Amino acid sequence: METPNALVLQFPGTNCQIETGLALGQAGFTVTRAHVNLLLTGKLHLDEFHLLAIPGGFNYGDDIASGKVAANMLIYLLREQVREFAKDRLIIGICNGFQTIVKAGLLPAIDGMFELQATLTYSDIGHYYCNWIKLKNVNESKCIYTKGIDYIDLPMAHGEGKFMVKDQSILDAMYANDQVVFKYVLPNGEPANGKFPFNPANTTDDITGVCDPSGRIFGMMPHPERYLLKENHPRWTSGDGSDSYNGNLIFKNARDFVVQNLL
Repeated sequence: METPNALVLQFPGTNCQIETGLALGQAGFTVTRAHVNLLLTGKLHLDEFHLLAIPGGFNYGDDIASGKVAANMLIYLLREQVREFAKDRLIIGICNGFQTIVKAGLLPAIDGMFELQATLTYSDIGHYYCNWIKLKNVNESKCIYTKGIDYIDLPMAHGEGKFMVKDQSILDAMYANDQVVFKYVLPNGEPANGKFPFNPANTTDDITGVCDPSGRIFGMMPHPERYLLKENHPRWTSGDGSDSYNGNLIFKNARDFVVQNLL
C-alpha cells in the first residue's frame, strides 16, 4: 500500500516543525519538512503530498499580525497550488499555522476560499500566555481530525489567540455547517464563557478550533503535537495523562482519512 505523505511547511520563524513532523510520523505518514522557498522556486510541489501541515511558531516575526505575511504568500504566490490541493486533500494549521490559514481565507471558507471572514487577534490579557487547557469537541461528525475525541487536555501558548468573525452571519453559517470544532471549557466541562485562565484569549463563543465546510481543512490554537506521551501531561505523576488518548488522535484520524479516501 502507498504510504501517506505529509508536508510540514516551514516559514522564517516557524519553531514547532520537529514536533509536528514527529506526530505525523508516529501516525503513519512519511514526513517531509521543507521551507516555503522550495515551493516558491518549484523544487517542491504540493501535489506530491496528501496532507499539508503549517505548524506553530512566529512566522516572519509576527510582523503586521500573526501569520499575515505567510498568509499573503499562500494567497498571492501559491494560490493555484493551494486551490488545487484543497479540493480533496488535508490541511491542518496549529497555533501560528491556524492564524496563517484563517488569514489566508482557508478557514472558515464559507462559500469559497481566500476571502477573509475571520481572524485571530490579540488576546484580552494583552500578552503571551502558556498553560494547559481543557477543550470540548463540539463537532465530532464533520471534522475528520477529531473523531473519537470528547474532552481533551492540551497545551496552549500564544499572544494572539482571540478568534473573531467578520460578522454575525459568518458565525451563524459556521454553526449551521458544523464548522465549530473545539471550545475552551472549565475543568468540570462546563462552558468557559470567556473566563481567564480557562479561555485565556476571551475568544468568541470560547471557540479555539474550526474546520472548513468539508471537514478536511482544520485549524486550532492549542498544540496537539506537544502531547504525544502520557509523560507530556503536567499531572501525569498524579494519574492524569494517557499514551493513547492524547494529541496523537488528531494525526491518526488524518492518516486514516488519507488511507481510506486518497490512496
